[in-house]
Amino acid sequence: VDDAGLGTYPSYLGPAEMVFRIFEKEDPILWVRVNAFQLESLKSIALRMLRHSPYYMRSPNILTAGAMVPGEVPPYAFVGPVTILVCRDNDGAWSVAEEVQEAAKTGRALAPKVAKDGVVAIREADDALENLVDDSRHVLLL
Repeated sequence: VDDAGLGTYPSYLGPAEMVFRIFEKEDPILWVRVNAFQLESLKSIALRMLRHSPYYMRSPNILTAGAMVPGEVPPYAFVGPVTILVCRDNDGAWSVAEEVQEAAKTGRALAPKVAKDGVVAIREADDALENLVDDSRHVLLL
């Protein structure tokens, strides 16, 4: 038993094993050197490390909500109608917009009570900007 009384990791063969489990056994973690994205990459690495530690292997449910870093912006929810304008030449933008739309429907945010179908609409940017309707209460995201 270790000094903390948590037990030992009987099959642990040293640092090389942990590096293998975190970086080689699973898919690579995308690294983007922009503040918020870099923070998410670091959190992904930390979560992988924690998931392979003896304590969290015995209690994996503790990590199901992920990790939060002090000072980071928490998740948020749309509280009114939003239209996401997608550029047709932006590969993958439509699928990201659909993911946001689905998250708004299911309430995967801090305010699930406001989640509902129809809060997020998706339109092609060229068409939407040519036929723009003046509604200052409706948020457009490009």
